[in-house]
Formats: sequence, C-alpha cells, structure tokens
Amino acid sequence: MAQSLMDTTIISSTKKIFAGNTGQFSFGSYGEAHYNAPVESGKFRNGTADLHRVILFMGYKFTEKLQFFSEIEFEHAKEVFVEQAFISYKFNSAFNLKTGVILIPMGYVNEFHEPTLFNGVERPVVDKAVIPTTWRELGIGFHGLVKAANIKYQLYVVNGFKGYDGSAKFSGSEGLRSARQKASKTTVRTPSLTGKVTFYGINGLHVGLAGYYGKSETSLYDNIDTDDTDGVANADSTILGISMAAINIEYRIKNIKFRGEGIITSFSNTKEYNSFNGANVGKQIVGFYGELAYEYKLKKKDFPKLIPFVRYENYDTHYKVDADIARNTSYSNEVLTAGVALQLTPGTIFKTDYQWIKTKANQAPTGLFNLGFGYWF
Repeated sequence: MAQSLMDTTIISSTKKIFAGNTGQFSFGSYGEAHYNAPVESGKFRNGTADLHRVILFMGYKFTEKLQFFSEIEFEHAKEVFVEQAFISYKFNSAFNLKTGVILIPMGYVNEFHEPTLFNGVERPVVDKAVIPTTWRELGIGFHGLVKAANIKYQLYVVNGFKGYDGSAKFSGSEGLRSARQKASKTTVRTPSLTGKVTFYGINGLHVGLAGYYGKSETSLYDNIDTDDTDGVANADSTILGISMAAINIEYRIKNIKFRGEGIITSFSNTKEYNSFNGANVGKQIVGFYGELAYEYKLKKKDFPKLIPFVRYENYDTHYKVDADIARNTSYSNEVLTAGVALQLTPGTIFKTDYQWIKTKANQAPTGLFNLGFGYWF
C-alpha cells in the first residue's frame, strides 16, 4: 500500500484516514491473482495459478494531527505478514513524524505497489531482485512538503538487514532479499539511515532521489565480551556495509507515460564475509529499467481504458566482485516485457503480458506468459 501524503502521496487508500473526519475508522483492501506459464523450447512446463496476495488495511484518525495506519498481508493464501503499521503526527505540511513499520522509500514500486499503479502482471523484476520489494522495517523519522521548492522529502532511522543468523543471508544470486528483517524480532545494534527527495515542480514530471546507508546485523555479536578478540573478529566477518542510491523518473504527457528507474548498491567487507560464510556476494549490484505505456480510453471517459506497455530491464547482482571470486554471468539478466491491461474502474484491472528473459551466460531467451487481475478499494 502506498504511503500517504501528508506522507508524500495523495493517491492511496490512506487518504481515507488522513483526509477523513476525527474519530473515523477506515477499512479497505487490495489484492491480485496471477497465472504464470514458463515457455521453453523443446520442454513441457507446468503453469502456476496463485492468489499472490490479499491485503487488508485499517486506520484510525485520533485527531487532526494524529493518525494510525496498518496493512496486514496474506500471501499465497497461507502466509501472513504485517506490511505497515505506523503512527503519524502532523506538526505542519513541512514537518511530520512517523514511527512504526514503514516502507523504505526506495524506487517507485516499493512505495506504490497496488496492482492498479504499475504495469505488468508481476512487479518489475528490478524492483524485486535489486531493491528488494516489498522492503519494510521498523523505524522513526520525518517527512513533509517544502512547497516553495516543489519537493517532498522523507528521512528515517530504521533497523538494518540481518546478514548472518547461523548462516549467510546475503548471496550472489539473491543479493539483499533474504536478509530483510521485516520488523519481526529484529536485531538492532547499529541502526541504518534512509531517505528520499522527490521533485514535482514541472507539470507531468516526478523525479525521486533515494539513499540508504548502514551495516548489516549478525547473531554472533550477542553476548560477546568486548575483550574477546577472536569472537569480535568472527562477528566482524559476518557484517556487510551497505550503501544504496536510486533514482526514479516518471513523466506523463497526455495519454503517454514514461517510467524509469536505476539502482546501485555497493558493499564493503565482502572479502571477509565470503571467506567466513562460503558465500559469493558481489561488491556491487546494479539494476535499471525503462518503460513506455499508453492509456487508450475506450468510451472517451477515464474508464474503462486499455493500457498497452513495453518495459526493458537489466540487472546484475555480480556487477563487481572481489578479485578472488569469479563473476557469475548467470546473475546478469535482461528482461523484456510487453503486455496490455484493461482497467475497468479505478479499482479493478485485468492484465496480460509476455516476458523474454536471458542472461549473459545463456543468450537464448526463455519465455514467461503471465495473466492476472487485481483490485483496490
């Protein structure tokens, strides 16, 4: 679910809470179901149908300044997560406090991932493999609007990734994804810092610049004596320093929309981490995509409308590696997605697309046919 403006956007169900009346309880939901069928020459492949997610959001407006918002997510019809749960206090439009389980403000889809807000049945691969969406942690910080400069900003202190808990959580193939703590009994010794600035001063254009900086956590620091040289050295070997920067651009002119995103993540202490864990984490992960879409109104009204689109993605979780590790070219990926959506109302959408996927190690593309629907109210 998107964060609110008073929390940086005005296009989300949180508007019911933040713009509602004092004492008002709000409830809503969004979800999506997918069918994915791999296509590979010379092989039979089974398709998969999945109720990917159903999200229930609830919020309450205590006063004009104090609100609560939460999201409970049911994934694959059996897994339950808390995706957001925060209190927001509004001092004024330029300065607001937020604390709780919050979305890391990185890229576009990590913040805005209702099925009507992105093209394609599945979220962009770069947003899942590089950022990694949906990325949320416990934190506290500030957000607001600087109207004179036409910018929105967010700045939070959050718990970091957990890179070691008896085994390595970072990897060369999955990057950061398995190290998310997701606000569940998080280990916090050295908090991380994240923030974003979005410029909206040109009609139809939004440009966001985001950053993240911190160190990962490890179970090995628990109960170590400060004078235990070997123990401290072992614990140090299970920590990575993480620096991430991202830019996301969206430009709309009439019915044409362009969206682009780029992310670069750099790690420090990788040589020690890989040596201790037997992992193959790279020193740098890079990903980007560009997407073009057209909204065709079927009855010369806002809805229903057809939205054909095409998107090119490129990402490499072994973009740079230490000298003692061989770069795995199967981690360098290209994905071309073309498809169309039929959006009947602001809250109902049907989607289909086809993806061509290849790696540097295998230049012959494999295919993936996707079909799905989503809702939001």
